[in-house]
Amino acid sequence: MPGSITLLWTQIAEWLRKHAPLTFEKINSPADERVLAELASELGTEPPPDLVELLLNFNGSDDARGVTGINLLPPGYYMMDCSQMARDSVQRASIWGNSWRPTWIAFGNDLCGGCLVLDTHPQPPYGRIFEFDKVEGPFGLAWDSLNDLLMEMLALLEGRAVGLAHQIPYDYPRAPDPLKAVVQDGELAWERGIGDWIPGSNRG
Repeated sequence: MPGSITLLWTQIAEWLRKHAPLTFEKINSPADERVLAELASELGTEPPPDLVELLLNFNGSDDARGVTGINLLPPGYYMMDCSQMARDSVQRASIWGNSWRPTWIAFGNDLCGGCLVLDTHPQPPYGRIFEFDKVEGPFGLAWDSLNDLLMEMLALLEGRAVGLAHQIPYDYPRAPDPLKAVVQDGELAWERGIGDWIPGSNRG
């Protein structure tokens, strides 16, 4: 029986197919067991079940033909494939040293040096996802789980307000910006600071 990640992704993919076909076309085929084993080997740890479930639905976005159409995850990141996740996470660990925790997996990339991070630490806040800036480090929006991120993403695509996102538990001075999903010429994009979405409270 498919898990909640699969159910959410199925609805998101169907929305993309109907409303943002250029983005839908850039979604890679599912990762296989060999690819997932290579990801675990390069990371030095097993990726968490929710991320594995998502990768078994699609292995990131295809950037081989340029960046057009690959923007997928709010608030403006593309989903890396397994090899890119491993390479990006290892590189950030070497650059940031002790400021980059070994339990962090970079899985989304904004093409400007920033990333979305999944924290796989076995203790709370296990599974939290947050933004990571190339200069400031952790900042901005966070979700308690990959499931929450996909739930919020689907709500935003459908024009509903859920408000699961909140400030990450770091000393970040600004409240999260509202988000709005927009489609231009068949391509999904995310705009900050517009729309009527109200972020959830700071639960950090």
